Amino acid sequence: MRAVLGISERLYGLLLYLYPQRFRAAYGQQMRQTFRDACGMAHRRSGVGGVLALWPPTLLDLLKSALEERAQRGEITMFKARLMTMAGPFTVLVGVLWLLAALGDFVFRISLQGREAFLGLITLPFFLSFIPLLFALLGIRLRFHLVAGGSGKLGLTVSVAGGVGVITSVLINILLSGMAPEAGPHLWVNYTAVFSVLSIRVGFILFGLDVSRNRLLPRWNWLPLLLGLTVVLSLPMEWFGVPAFLPTQWASPFLHFAISGVCWLLFGLTLLGRGQASQATAASF
Repeated sequence: MRAVLGISERLYGLLLYLYPQRFRAAYGQQMRQTFRDACGMAHRRSGVGGVLALWPPTLLDLLKSALEERAQRGEITMFKARLMTMAGPFTVLVGVLWLLAALGDFVFRISLQGREAFLGLITLPFFLSFIPLLFALLGIRLRFHLVAGGSGKLGLTVSVAGGVGVITSVLINILLSGMAPEAGPHLWVNYTAVFSVLSIRVGFILFGLDVSRNRLLPRWNWLPLLLGLTVVLSLPMEWFGVPAFLPTQWASPFLHFAISGVCWLLFGLTLLGRGQASQATAASF
């Protein structure tokens, strides 16, 4: 009971930072207490499932009210402008993290002893990259929302949804592991995360086709499309009839991280060079 409430309350406390500082100072403690009481009642009534069922409506209400509070203070427009400005640096950071994951994968595969010790060199930068990636995707969507065509807009929306899905899946996995560690892995959460990652790549294929056709970047207009297409390297090579013993099968994870990392890095540099282009817009979602 204490572990369940403790994890839920800590996550809720972090989400309260979505509100302006003055609002948190005035109502934060009261909101924590209300949420704590609601969790306790839900747990007594339905156990862990009751607490989990409490989260979706709580998240929706919290996000809606937090956006309203910030909109009243004119912070939404400022936040959008900041996201567009930071889209380039965030994308560069994603590229660096993916290249670190590629290096970790290479070390992991050539090491002869203690291979498990190198797994963190792959997983840590890979999972950390989705935090700046989500903000980068939001900024990219804002910058190209009006100039992109129908497929480009759809692709950017799908990519943003995929980024949200990855972060949400990780948070749910952490929450479930803390509440019921004896239950083991939750496959539906893992499948959701994989589907979300694929959604990011599919979205970039759609966006990349639009960028290549309409020349929306000052250079390297093929980069977004290549970013999307590298998803093939993350799929099992057996699907394409490649025997498991071939070097391509062994090297595909490294190539996936390395090529994707270079593409993210170059795309971020392109966005930095694009600067505050006149085509950029703070169009609302």
